[in-house]
Amino acid sequence: MNKNKESGKQVQNIKVNDSNSNKNKELQKLVQNNKHFEFLSSGKIKCLLTHHEILPTLQEFNNYLNGKSYKNAVENDIDFTQFEPYIVQHKTDKNKLFCNLTRQNISKKKSVVLKHVNGKRYKYYLSKYLEEQAKEEQENQQENQEDEGQNELEELNNLVNEAEQQEQPQKQKNGILKGGKKINKKKFKQQKEEKIEVEEEIQSKQKKQQQDGKQVKKLKNKQQNAQVE
Repeated sequence: MNKNKESGKQVQNIKVNDSNSNKNKELQKLVQNNKHFEFLSSGKIKCLLTHHEILPTLQEFNNYLNGKSYKNAVENDIDFTQFEPYIVQHKTDKNKLFCNLTRQNISKKKSVVLKHVNGKRYKYYLSKYLEEQAKEEQENQQENQEDEGQNELEELNNLVNEAEQQEQPQKQKNGILKGGKKINKKKFKQQKEEKIEVEEEIQSKQKKQQQDGKQVKKLKNKQQNAQVE
């Protein structure tokens, strides 16, 4: 009887040990496959989100996974900076975010933020903003191109003017006017002579008119003297 009891206890211990071994293996697998947990040197399990330490048993671990503290931590396990500059940290409330597009305060929770960025209102204002940015960028590029074209034109004009100034003395020596036309010396001489003739003719007429005026004045004086006599 005693031998049978001892053998029965040994079998039960073996089963318990096997069960514990299986549980330990399952626990190790769960911890290794979850990026939020790690084993400490003390044997305990640490949650990297909440920094909470858990006893290394399958039951304790499962209880913590289903607890409110861990669920809230997972809910907020997101890099909210990925939504910047459209969604930024609220200036006064650390538990809220602020949307620069819709001008709304947003609860700092993963589900709330994802719902907001996938909403029609957010997408509408985002598309409008991107359109305005693209239009402004296009206008700036066009203005820059126009400015570059104007600068190139001014530089070209300056080069042409400098070249003309350098060539002008030589052109004048070669009988070329500033406008680029060659001087016809024969025609120029003829025009100059015609101009002199016209000036001489005008002077001659003016002298004749002066002489005629003097003669008329003499005749009037004679007539007046005759009437007096």
